[in-house]
Amino acid sequence: MSGVEDNNLDSEKLVQIWWTGAKYTYRKKSDFTLAWYQQRQNDFRRPPACSAAAGFRASCAGTLNEGSFYGDHRFTRRLDAFAGVAYSFVSGGLAIAIPHGPGVPYKSDNNLAPTIGARFSF
Repeated sequence: MSGVEDNNLDSEKLVQIWWTGAKYTYRKKSDFTLAWYQQRQNDFRRPPACSAAAGFRASCAGTLNEGSFYGDHRFTRRLDAFAGVAYSFVSGGLAIAIPHGPGVPYKSDNNLAPTIGARFSF
């Protein structure tokens, strides 16, 4: 037997996500992209027990922010090289590593993710 639990939250969980960005092309060969992303969640635990003293839980309000920069240069029609970096950080309930345990934060609440590479298209 199996079933679906569709009433497992104390109150409605609301997650708002938005992003913005800009792309600039230089001399038809190079593209540069800058972007910013954010995710916000509300307190969906009743009664709310969210504070630094009580220990944040994954059901507490929190935010995730991320910024990124990316560059791509086309050497030929088939060969291009790219490099980029993304940086993100979390706070509140989104910074909790164990969803059901109070106050168990990640070892680091931020992340730096660089990348570099080349592509050859057939």
